[in-house]
Amino acid sequence: MNPCNRVGLPERAVFSGRPGGREHWYAEAVRPSSIPMGGRALRPEEQAALVEEMTAIVEHSHLFKSLDAELRGELLESGYVTSYEAGDVVFRQGDPGELLILVMRGRVRVETATPGGTVQLAELGSGACVGEVSVLTGAPRTATVVAIDAVDAVAFAKHRIERILDRSPKVRKILESLVDLRARDTIEKIIG
Repeated sequence: MNPCNRVGLPERAVFSGRPGGREHWYAEAVRPSSIPMGGRALRPEEQAALVEEMTAIVEHSHLFKSLDAELRGELLESGYVTSYEAGDVVFRQGDPGELLILVMRGRVRVETATPGGTVQLAELGSGACVGEVSVLTGAPRTATVVAIDAVDAVAFAKHRIERILDRSPKVRKILESLVDLRARDTIEKIIG
């Protein structure tokens, strides 16, 4: 009998050791994600194009190239396409960070509010990963991200990213380094 079939949600069994010589299992709920309003599931041709685009991004990305093929596939399967028009706010500074996005097409502006006014931190395009600071740290968004022009992006829910990072400590470490670099860059831009 599956040791995790004790509640109504789909679960996976997680082996945590042999305390006292006995196997110890616990259930980890695997909750299905729902695609929020404005998002949609990938069509087969978009999935194929995304895999192709992602392969190109992976080849040039310190973050994604460290994922093995299985985790890259899992990451792709957990994403959904979302689109923004020019001027749309993708993320707002101070909001909770429940998503990380990968820009497929278009450009976004990253800016932060300071007592002295708004400071533009970056302008990012295809292949850029946005929202990772809040997703990783659990802290509120540190910046506002605005679509400069029409943007298509793949969004990944925080709990999905966490599952992948739990299985890939090397990628978690790379993401944490990226967060540190972005924090230093932000501080430099704010204090001028």
